[in-house]
Amino acid sequence: MVGLSIKIFVLSLILSTCSKDQKNANTMKTDFEIAVNESFQVELDSNPTTGFGWQWTNKQSVSIVEILDQQYIPNKPILIGSGGKAIWKFKGFKSGTDTIKLEYCRSWEPKSTVTSKAITVKVK
Repeated sequence: MVGLSIKIFVLSLILSTCSKDQKNANTMKTDFEIAVNESFQVELDSNPTTGFGWQWTNKQSVSIVEILDQQYIPNKPILIGSGGKAIWKFKGFKSGTDTIKLEYCRSWEPKSTVTSKAITVKVK
């Protein structure tokens, strides 16, 4: 009986996290207009305990921004298997417009993308 209670508790935690993550993913800002040398950041729901992570898939073709930092910050309280935020910081270094393509996937597993984001950036 105790084992069943624990399973139900864990399942409820997972489901509550999923609905919250979906809401945040749908409201994330995807268009940025910045000046040369100005920076911006993108925050994405992430859970590296699943083996999935965000990958910048078109890095070689984007020529107007560079990455300043990439980090993961776990949700509080920190629970085993719970998620957090992947934070990507970019800086504009050349005028133009381009799209940064990010995919949530397993880097070692082809065709494992479960979601993607296209971030449009205009550097003035």
